[in-house]
Amino acid sequence: MLIFLIIMGLLIIAFFAAGIVLMNVMTKPKNKETYEFSIDREKKNGLWFDFDDWDREEVNLTMSDGYVLHGLYIPGTVPDKFVIITHGYTANMYGMVKYAHIYRDLGYGIYIYDIRNHGKNKECYTSMGRIESRDIVEIARKLREKFGPDISIGLHGESLGAASSLLAIGIDKTFDFCVADCPFTDLGILSQEILGGGSTAKMLTFAMSMASVIFHGYRLDRVRPIDVVAGDLDVPICFIHGQADDFINCNHSRRAADQCRAYHEIHLAPGAGHAQSYEVLSDRYDTIVKEFLDRNNNCF
Repeated sequence: MLIFLIIMGLLIIAFFAAGIVLMNVMTKPKNKETYEFSIDREKKNGLWFDFDDWDREEVNLTMSDGYVLHGLYIPGTVPDKFVIITHGYTANMYGMVKYAHIYRDLGYGIYIYDIRNHGKNKECYTSMGRIESRDIVEIARKLREKFGPDISIGLHGESLGAASSLLAIGIDKTFDFCVADCPFTDLGILSQEILGGGSTAKMLTFAMSMASVIFHGYRLDRVRPIDVVAGDLDVPICFIHGQADDFINCNHSRRAADQCRAYHEIHLAPGAGHAQSYEVLSDRYDTIVKEFLDRNNNCF
């Protein structure tokens, strides 16, 4: 009996140790892109456009907890239209130029920035949407303080940035629209998919989430943007997802669209991998976004 208890104790310790390791792997990514890498890639892919000639200024924003987000403000020609564009996991703000190009054509004021623990920001942990979504809401508040309380603010996000944007519209329901490109809509399901599925993946996801409770005060498997879109929401959402996405399966967007109660659209890019819909769809991507905005009276 004693041997059995010792073995079970060791297994439990090993189980939660694995959870801590997985939590750290997820929340402290090691392969974050440098500015130089992102800029070079976007230029090689023809997605830099004429960004070097745009008017822009560095605007770094201090969040309520003292954390500083580094970003760029690109002024628009329409005084009351703004968009906050949020990049994905391991990326940085310069990968968002291709999306900023769409809104610049429409006269929007644009804010692109590095999410926590990315780009030029101070190293910390990546909360996988929990804190990042609150940062988006705070960025919007600061825009309203500077440009007026009645301005229109929309969101456009990619991957983790898309998931964070969906969570943000659940916190602040005054956002005018949300374009969510390849979001995860249930972090627990995504974790299980990455771990190969099955009962072991479920157990490891649970262990990772319990480790997150101990170290960060919340469960990673409870980060569920799908709960926002399935709830009482009036913000129009445009889901865009690559059909060949092997990191965040397009079923995440499909399930969210199926459960979404607000106006929504879903556009799947054939053959596009993770965060590659713009490259595959090219000008069609611009058209999808502009027509979505037009249908919701946010386009000019």
